[in-house]
Amino acid sequence: MRPPHVATHRRGPTRHGLSGLDLAGGGLSGIGAPVAICVGGVGFVVLLVLVQSGWAPLVGFDRNVAAELSADLAAHPALVGLFVVVQELTQPWVLRGTVVIVAALLIRRGRAHQDTIDRGLTPQAFVRQDLIRLGWWLVAVVIAGAGAEYVFKRAVARPRPQVSDGLVEIGGHGFPSGHALGSALLVGALLIVVSQLNVTRRLLITLWTSGACVVVLVGFDRVVLGVHHVSDVLAGWCLAAALLGATTAAFGIGQARTRIPRRRGRSRQRVAVIVNPSKIDDAAAFRAQVERHAAREGWATPLWFETTRDDPGQEMIRAAVDADVKLVIAAGGDGTVRVVCAGLAGTGVPLGIVPVGTGNLLVRNLGLPLDRAAALRVAFTGQDRQLDLVRVEGDGVPTDRFAVMAGLGLDAAVVGEAPPKLKARMGWGAYVVSIARNLSFPAVRAEISVDDEPPVRLRVRTVLIGNVGTLHAGLSLLPDARPDDGMLDVVAVAPRRLTDWPGLAWRVVSRSAAQDDRLRTWRGERVVVRSVEACPRQLDGDVISTGHELRCEVEPGVLLVRVPRRANF
Repeated sequence: MRPPHVATHRRGPTRHGLSGLDLAGGGLSGIGAPVAICVGGVGFVVLLVLVQSGWAPLVGFDRNVAAELSADLAAHPALVGLFVVVQELTQPWVLRGTVVIVAALLIRRGRAHQDTIDRGLTPQAFVRQDLIRLGWWLVAVVIAGAGAEYVFKRAVARPRPQVSDGLVEIGGHGFPSGHALGSALLVGALLIVVSQLNVTRRLLITLWTSGACVVVLVGFDRVVLGVHHVSDVLAGWCLAAALLGATTAAFGIGQARTRIPRRRGRSRQRVAVIVNPSKIDDAAAFRAQVERHAAREGWATPLWFETTRDDPGQEMIRAAVDADVKLVIAAGGDGTVRVVCAGLAGTGVPLGIVPVGTGNLLVRNLGLPLDRAAALRVAFTGQDRQLDLVRVEGDGVPTDRFAVMAGLGLDAAVVGEAPPKLKARMGWGAYVVSIARNLSFPAVRAEISVDDEPPVRLRVRTVLIGNVGTLHAGLSLLPDARPDDGMLDVVAVAPRRLTDWPGLAWRVVSRSAAQDDRLRTWRGERVVVRSVEACPRQLDGDVISTGHELRCEVEPGVLLVRVPRRANF
């Protein structure tokens, strides 16, 4: 077992959630805004003075570049069409409209948190403030950009380039370039919004690089089409930088917020995090994210455990419980969650789940957030819900527990043969591929006993014992199954030939109550499934040893899981 990693608390700006993501101190924070104001402002003023004074070297350079590039482009009609498309797609009104839509969405999302403010100063109240601030800042950016373009174009009244190969006809004045100003200002503003979110550094670099390429392409487009001078484009970029710096400083975008006060009456309790590192792309970023949530909610620095190939979590959960933690967070797929659930059964320690796997079936059946940041908020601030677990035994299977579903036959074969690389790329779609490969899985002779009823003997392709009823892609195979009703739901699927599968699929999708030898269901507290032939078996998507028997019994209410507050169970 790896020892728990105890990380040093890092001081810094508090981040808050944005529709499932965290607001961060990105963008033009710190000295970035003053630098943007100074550099952009000085650059724009210098260009303005040189253009107004008709400085010969600049005028000559502008004229020569515009004439040469336009002449070269005129010889390639296909390229002319391409640059015209770029011109139309990056019209200032198009960019402004896009940013206004984003602003409206941010403001609307912020107002959705109004009820939390009515109950006091909570993390969600700060979420609302940040969202609305970002939204109105974007509106201010649009207004500032449009106003500045209008004022300076009419004040300078610089004619557009006079080139012999005029490729497009466009009226108005040229200084500064509206396309260059709009693209740099509004693309930059959207990137600053993204920088406030808890995205990986790699993604952030990719987005900023892509945004810079778009801005450069737009500027080049204006010059090569002969509708702007180089200095017009440079002036637009400089003015955009100055406006971004000024507006971010005015609205406090990217600056540290007032720290959210810790909740009164809560001691510095310890939380343990059990992580499957193979499921986390950026472990350092995720760890920092967890630590921020813990600190914000008044918890001590989390204990950190990572599962291994040899130990999927048994020793880690024992160590966490022995450390007297008051909350355990499982970050992994269905297999990791199952092991942690089994270890927490009967301890009274609540479980928070951060889904990072392929299926995340327990999370989907409980209606928990699939987004990482939202899941962490529920783990730290949600309410506890009592759930059942299922104790399972069998030939060659030591006593274990599952939370979702156990299976014998075809379903276990499907799970076992789904290629890991395909699952990583396609998610649950990989199981569709595996199902297609296994449609001819042979029927086996089985005996199913539920509670004290006489056993039923039949030939089946698969038998599923469910604590919940929804499978991948929202397919409800056991619609009556509930994770807290103290009952198990069983289904035996027994198509006689390949042509029976479409009819069975329709019965499942339509939730038909019809019962026959092809599809039968049972409910009870204890279930025993025995097969004559040895079959593949699985527990919550983890393939176990091939065997003949599964003995299952429900354990009512032995697990506490954190769910969103005021959830309708």
